[in-house]
Amino acid sequence: MNLTGIVTDEWNRLLAHCVETGWQCVFSYDMFDKGIDYDLYILVRSGEEIRFGWDNWFEGEIQCSPQLRTEMEGLLGHALEEGEPSTLKSEVVEIVTGGRYN
Repeated sequence: MNLTGIVTDEWNRLLAHCVETGWQCVFSYDMFDKGIDYDLYILVRSGEEIRFGWDNWFEGEIQCSPQLRTEMEGLLGHALEEGEPSTLKSEVVEIVTGGRYN
């Protein structure tokens, strides 16, 4: 499921929450424009994957299971919007990760 239009502060809060609750980062975007124009994290825990994508135009996106969506909405106290991804399109992730994750 693709969650889109997440404001940057909330996206950062959700990412930090995942790391604090045992998710392991298996990929972190590391180019010169990290956090300025674009950012990407891929986290795993117990065989499940969650992707965090961000850019300065559309702000935050998250790909996750419906169960994780519910958990995140509970943490934020409001619903998250489902939509068509921009930063987390499979072809973008494939290019950014050098084909390691698609």
